[in-house]
Amino acid sequence: MTMLDRMRRHKGWLKWSLALVIFAFVFLYVPGLMDQTGGAGLPSDVIARVGDQEISLADFQQIYTRQLQAYRLESGGEISEEVLRSLGIDRQILQQMIDGHAALAEAQRLGLEVSDAEVRERILTLPAFQIDGRFIGEASYRQLLQQQRPPLTPGQFEEEIRSEILVDRLQAAVTGWMRVSDAEIADEHRRRNERVRVDVVAFRADDFREAVEATDDDVSLLFAEEAATYEIPEKRRLRFLLVDQTAIFDSLVLTDEEVRQYYDANLSQYQTPGQVRASHILLRVDDDGDEEAVAARAAELAAEARAGADFAELARGHSQDETNAENGGDLGSFGRGRMVPEFENAAFALAAGEISDPVRSPFGYHVIHVTEKQDEVTQPFAEVRGAIENILKRERSSARATALARAIAAEASTPAELERAASARGYELQESGFAARGEPILGLGLAQEVSAQAFAIDPGAVAGPIPTPAGPAFVTVVDIQDPYIPELDEVREQVREDVIRKKSLTLAQERAAEAAEALKAADDFVAAAEEADWAVGASDMVARGASFPEVGPSAAVEAVAFAMTPGTVSDVVQTGNAAAIVHLVEREEASAADLAQNRDTLRDELMFERQSRFFTAYMDNVKARLDITIDLAVLEQALGQA
Repeated sequence: MTMLDRMRRHKGWLKWSLALVIFAFVFLYVPGLMDQTGGAGLPSDVIARVGDQEISLADFQQIYTRQLQAYRLESGGEISEEVLRSLGIDRQILQQMIDGHAALAEAQRLGLEVSDAEVRERILTLPAFQIDGRFIGEASYRQLLQQQRPPLTPGQFEEEIRSEILVDRLQAAVTGWMRVSDAEIADEHRRRNERVRVDVVAFRADDFREAVEATDDDVSLLFAEEAATYEIPEKRRLRFLLVDQTAIFDSLVLTDEEVRQYYDANLSQYQTPGQVRASHILLRVDDDGDEEAVAARAAELAAEARAGADFAELARGHSQDETNAENGGDLGSFGRGRMVPEFENAAFALAAGEISDPVRSPFGYHVIHVTEKQDEVTQPFAEVRGAIENILKRERSSARATALARAIAAEASTPAELERAASARGYELQESGFAARGEPILGLGLAQEVSAQAFAIDPGAVAGPIPTPAGPAFVTVVDIQDPYIPELDEVREQVREDVIRKKSLTLAQERAAEAAEALKAADDFVAAAEEADWAVGASDMVARGASFPEVGPSAAVEAVAFAMTPGTVSDVVQTGNAAAIVHLVEREEASAADLAQNRDTLRDELMFERQSRFFTAYMDNVKARLDITIDLAVLEQALGQA
């Protein structure tokens, strides 16, 4: 690890420390968020309950804010909260917190424990708290925790490390028995590293559509044979109340003062962070060394550099940062938040070309030479005013819609009560047409959660508030249309299209079968295909998972190609809506030497994948046993206050 990495990690690694638990097994599974929604019975400051554990509004806001800061830091300030929200980062974070609580609950159920000594040992070995393989000391450890935003106490941090170890221990207990054999490793190595080069001729069904006809007899025959495939699924007709957040948004009027206050309070969002490029000379301070002498020597080197000595040569001759001394001490470019505070503050206080006095940091004494500097740039208020107005109106419309929905939910447990609650607030209930599960709903559009709830409740019950793209909704079922096999006239055009598709594919397969016989008999596959005016696609050397010419990604073509002997021609391979013939030109076997060299790495990867899949299934069962409740209204409140 370079000195630059270590200096950055002092600031950067800890920003993810509290997230270690909630992200501990996000790579294992992120099941569908909000499958277990509701919120009934949750206090107003609790977003979710996992078994007997609660995720409070304050807990979520702390994690959410820290993650936003981390993303912005990693992107150099280029990713806004709005972009992250559009990617669903808020719900991902909540899901990860739920997953973390579920894992901890299961670990506790199994009686797993972590001692104070184990927590201490883990902390002592974290790279963020080491210099040259040694712990940085209690004072520096506490200082680094205090530099986090928000600051961390040792007790808080150590409890998070305890939880991280506990989750690790749970996964080890659940999956530690699993093994990967040498034969499995060899098979996987071959699967990943074999390469083939092929020629492909394909006949597409679409190219034969004009040559086929779907007669009335054809349509009747297909429908008679496959009537069940045209079954009309159950459909439901709904009455619903939509708390239209868009209408609330459009009705809001903001004052100049409100918009300006937001701009001033969130100025960092509208600033492009400054950057410097710097080189340094590092003189370390040993535990038993003479610190004053080191500081004096650093001052001498600073004076020499200011007097005209070549800074890069001084670094090569004197710097004790072995990772960049040979490069003249060059650390590259960096922005704020990337270095330890002492170094960062000194570097950003210098102008381009200036050389610092000695700067003390946990690494020793630095002499810093700033070679390039880019000042921070702030977007003027006038340029971002419109965007700020949208942010404020979105937050306020969301808060108002959420508050209104919560009030209605408290009053409406029957359709009649829902109608009265809506009327008292100037709303009218609307009625949809019949819609099947997952289909767009008239008046609501494609609202998957509403559709799911509508098919989960009985007529006369009220479900809501349910999030939709337009705002919270309440629904009740007013009519059910049972599934049925339709009369032919109702689906005639669909059946006719299926007849044409099937006939076209059959014709393509017949033509491909004739071509396959001719190409198998030919001495030159490509020449024979071109002479017959059949398009030939030639691939490069490709591995499994690649796209093949003429047919694209195709598991069927891949399976045939990797099972063939070079120089042979395949039978007809059906792939999607086409029929293909494959000629294997060349095969490259997996290297035995490469297998020997990478066996352990491959074993670890396969073990990780196998354990992850197993742990996913295990935790799905754990979560199914737990009572998990989520209050989306409190989530929206948390986001509005974050």
